[in-house]
Amino acid sequence: MKNYTTLIFDAFDTVVHINRTKLPSHQFAGQTVYTTAPAVHAAYTRHFGNIDFEPFYSAFMDSFMEIDKVRRTDLKEVASQERFRAMLRLLRHEASSVDPAVLDDLTASHMAQLQEVFEVRPETLELLDWSATRFRRAMISNFDYAPALYTVLDRYGIRSAFEIIMVSVEAGWRKPHPLILEKTFKEMNIHPSEALFIGDQLYLDVLGARQAGMDVVWLDTGREEWTAEYPEPTFTVSRINEVIDILENRS
Repeated sequence: MKNYTTLIFDAFDTVVHINRTKLPSHQFAGQTVYTTAPAVHAAYTRHFGNIDFEPFYSAFMDSFMEIDKVRRTDLKEVASQERFRAMLRLLRHEASSVDPAVLDDLTASHMAQLQEVFEVRPETLELLDWSATRFRRAMISNFDYAPALYTVLDRYGIRSAFEIIMVSVEAGWRKPHPLILEKTFKEMNIHPSEALFIGDQLYLDVLGARQAGMDVVWLDTGREEWTAEYPEPTFTVSRINEVIDILENRS
C-alpha cells in the first residue's frame, strides 16, 4: 500500500472555483454569455476611445482562442498581457508598439472582474484543514497572471497552506508538460511516487500526473466524461473532501 507524503493540488476549479454565472452577462449571437469583456471594454475605451461592443467582443474572444491554440500546441504559457496584445492587433492597432502599461491595464481590468467570482468552498477548506499536519502540500496551476491567484489565496487565508505554488506563467510551461511537474518535485525534493495529485481536468491533470509518475484523484465536476483516450485516474471523487476518506482508509 502506497504511503503518500505530499498532496499536490491543481488551482482553478479544484481549490479555487470560478463561479462564471456571477460574471456580467451579455447577449451575443443570440446567446447569453458570462464574460469579463465589459470591464476590458471600459479599459480599452479609456486608452483608445469608444468602440461598439460587438466587434470588441469578437476580438476579445478570438484573441483568447488564438492564444489558447498556441498554449495547447506548445504547452508554453503566454502571459495575459500578450493575449491582450493579440486582441489589439485584431482590432487593427499597431500592437507590437503598444505601451506595456496599456497591456497591464487591460489585464488588471480583466483580472479584477475575475477576482469577484473566485470562490474557495467549505469542503476545500475542510480538506486543507485536515491535511495540514498530515501531508506536505503544493499547488501547480496553469494560469497566465500569477498575482490574481495569489490574491485569492490570501483572501481566503490559504496561501501559506502550500509549500510550493508553481504557476505556469512563472514556470514557463503548462500542464501536462512534464517540466512544470518536475520543477515542483525538484524544489520539494520528492519522488513523484510520494505525491498524490488532485485535479479536475482529464487532459491537464490526470494525463499530466500519470505521465509524471504520480497517482491522481480526478475531481469529476460533470463537465467531462472519462474515455480510454486518457489514463485511468487512481481515484475519482465528486467532492474534494472525499479525498479525506480515501486517505484515511489507506492509512
